[in-house]
Amino acid sequence: MIEAVAELGKFVVEGKSKTSSKTCDDNFTNTISSFLTPVESDRVLLICLEQKHLVFEYCGVEPQNPLESKAQFYLFSEGAKGGGTNLSPACILPKPKTKRDMTPEEIKQAIRENVENVFEKKVENWFSNKALPLAKKLSKQGDISDKDALFIQSISRAIENNREKIINHVTEHIFSEFEKLKSNILLTFSFDGKYIGEYEIFKRFLLELVKEKAGKSSSQNKTCSICKQKRENVSGTVNVFKFYTIDKPGFIKGGFSPQNAWKNFPVCSSCQQNLLEGRKYLEKNLKFNFYNYGQNKITYLLVPKPLFGRKEAYEELLDILTKTQKEIDSGKKLERLTNDEKEILEILSEQEDFISVTFLFMVPQQGAERIVLMIEDVFPSHLKKIFNAKRQTEKKHRKLSGEDETFTFDKIRYFFSKSNRLKKGTDLDSYFLEITESIFKKKPIDFHFLLHHFCRKLQDSFATDNFSELYRSCNYAMQVLEFLNNLEILKLKGDECGMSVGTPFDEILNEFPVASEKSAVKGIILTGALCDMLLRIQAAGLNKAPGKMPPFAKNLKGLRLKQSDIIALLPKIQNKLMEYSAFGKAKKLVAATASELLLRAPEDWKLSSDEVSFYFACGMNLGQKIKELAKKLTNDSEEQETEE
Repeated sequence: MIEAVAELGKFVVEGKSKTSSKTCDDNFTNTISSFLTPVESDRVLLICLEQKHLVFEYCGVEPQNPLESKAQFYLFSEGAKGGGTNLSPACILPKPKTKRDMTPEEIKQAIRENVENVFEKKVENWFSNKALPLAKKLSKQGDISDKDALFIQSISRAIENNREKIINHVTEHIFSEFEKLKSNILLTFSFDGKYIGEYEIFKRFLLELVKEKAGKSSSQNKTCSICKQKRENVSGTVNVFKFYTIDKPGFIKGGFSPQNAWKNFPVCSSCQQNLLEGRKYLEKNLKFNFYNYGQNKITYLLVPKPLFGRKEAYEELLDILTKTQKEIDSGKKLERLTNDEKEILEILSEQEDFISVTFLFMVPQQGAERIVLMIEDVFPSHLKKIFNAKRQTEKKHRKLSGEDETFTFDKIRYFFSKSNRLKKGTDLDSYFLEITESIFKKKPIDFHFLLHHFCRKLQDSFATDNFSELYRSCNYAMQVLEFLNNLEILKLKGDECGMSVGTPFDEILNEFPVASEKSAVKGIILTGALCDMLLRIQAAGLNKAPGKMPPFAKNLKGLRLKQSDIIALLPKIQNKLMEYSAFGKAKKLVAATASELLLRAPEDWKLSSDEVSFYFACGMNLGQKIKELAKKLTNDSEEQETEE
């Protein structure tokens, strides 16, 4: 995967070279851009200084809206999260956390403490611990002029002398904009009306600090792990993806010595730039939202990889994706597997297999990134199968329910979020990701594993007396099974309940993947359908509050049913229908067919409680469709219950 990111970055770098006049300044600018961090802030706040008589004076702060075109001028290069100093004095001021009962004075004080803390660690420390020593060193070596060294010293002194003013002005601005801020503010500098990134000395310092950082773990005349070439110098400090660090023993090879960390992941300077450019391109163009993961949001990077070294495949693919993103921004609607409106998987599914893609799912964690799932080598042809399975599922759902509903991974996430409805956080994220991987890698998914989670949701509906939620849960479960069955990854056990028996309702039952040929299963489904007819009559006749469970539902034992319960339920349902004078020819056909199927089944159905309960609930969900067919088969025109 890392090689694919570097290859993408190389393509981007070569593209920049072709479109620019190949001067040293252009190359220098392109190199700098590789080490800049994308700006994702609500506002940019400039600390303005002006030079008068060889001394810099502080002129206040200037707010701006962030512009992507000015990213190089902001010169924001994040060196370390938390208390670490960046590679430039530009830094992020996070929006401080506040409580609802805080007074304006308390909020302002919290903002000030936050500003002061960041200013000291990211700005003051950069000048005192990075810039001044570096200016002294480079001046002594003759690499920069005395004038440049004095320039840095004057700025550092001005910042030190105006410390309180700067902190107060920044605090006042954030306090005045506090309610409007959604995330954070980028704090950067301007000198004599020019951005910090317009001064060569600051760009030079940034590159020197990059080299200094790389030199902490490097070696000479070693093979680069990316390009596989022997290079004059390789480094082990490349941190393109923040899940790799050398400040924890578990990541360090060679006696836990950071100096030997280059052995883990040796990368030459050229490949490092390619990796940085590749990651930046992915973040900007191929990063998508997936779903929430606990308190965090899962995002995924879509990493393309051309086959057989076809470099022209990049140009072809990236042109397609760029055009598609513009069309989406202009209002074009694509079919989606998730709820991200910018998802482009449908477009990828229409391509030939000249590329494969890697899905890299990540969540933020304590200032770093954690990979929660990586799915490699997914081809467009398989994406096409997934979308075909999705369309078949939607078509089947329209046929069975008459509703035009879209199938997405939301239906799967619905069951794989919380193991208990009373939990505050999610605890089934790993299961959801395992299913996601199985879908993209065509791995079998066991029906009984799914069944347990389906039934939990169905039983929650009874526990909360939510009739509507019961039908929605069952509807979603049937769609998930249909989708997985269409993908041919639903793993069902064999027929253990006797010979196949035909029924008048097979045109519906055979559309349901887990009904198979088992007479017991079909009998349970028809019993559930008959129960649905009764419950709807009760709900309408008793003017039950919409969505609440009708009285007969108490006989369903919270949907924790066994074989004996089904056998006892069928006559109870028939008797109750007769009490309501609603046991016409159509319902009699359903009841008779269910009775025959259950009688033909073996003495032991060999079905778990979850299986029995789920099939019964599915029958309830199919109740109105089965009723319509029964009326058609019996020419029953007397079915006029008020639930309709």
